[in-house]
Amino acid sequence: MEDMNWKQCAWYSANGNDYDTNIYDCVFTKQYSDTALWVYYGGNLRLYGCSGCCKRWYITFNSNECSSPTVIDAVVYQENTYYMNLHRHRSFEGYCHNIGAGEVHVRLAVGDCSGFGNYDAYTGWNSASRLIIKEVSASPY
Repeated sequence: MEDMNWKQCAWYSANGNDYDTNIYDCVFTKQYSDTALWVYYGGNLRLYGCSGCCKRWYITFNSNECSSPTVIDAVVYQENTYYMNLHRHRSFEGYCHNIGAGEVHVRLAVGDCSGFGNYDAYTGWNSASRLIIKEVSASPY
């Protein structure tokens, strides 16, 4: 199969929502039921106005997080930076098994970290963000 089925969705806009299950939706057509999806996110993420705080960005597939082998996510934690407005490029990636063939809505989302309250999140800023999705041979994890 050699990476024949892949897609990049890129955008140049920002999202200041602190909770958002659909920051960006990339529709991908998965060709086979016995393959996995590899997903990469790259773009600016920031957390502001707090100390000892955390926000979580994650990927969903048709509105569900990956369960095999596990979720695809990243957290931003900061301490002693209450007034610093640090927009930084960050990336995260992972594989997800057990997704059937057909149209798959791959979404970037943001929410709270477990055990932390609501803080000021910002996704994208002054640069492109992107989701890259590839259908790959499943691994015998």
